[in-house]
Amino acid sequence: MGRKIDKRAVIVDGREMIAVSPADFNRLDASRRQVGARVARTVRVHQQLRDAQTRLAQIQAMLNASEPTECVCDRVAAVLGDNSARDSSDPAQPSRKRRRIRSRRRR
Repeated sequence: MGRKIDKRAVIVDGREMIAVSPADFNRLDASRRQVGARVARTVRVHQQLRDAQTRLAQIQAMLNASEPTECVCDRVAAVLGDNSARDSSDPAQPSRKRRRIRSRRRR
């Protein structure tokens, strides 16, 4: 954490307000933007989690309704919306690699 913000109470047009230096205001403004970005990322991850839970429920229902000898690979792939049911041993089809997400924070 940075240094403590130096604030002064002032009265403007009969209303009490807090005055801060331009440097402190810039720090507070940067913090506000960072919090907003984190909230946006959290909302996006929460939506992705809900989508994954919905897909899992669909797959569970599909597996419960299928016969033990029935292959549901294509139907599961359709629910997932990708080609995960393809034969991974086929060298003609490229493998899908997950993109690695790196943190911006330096250690």
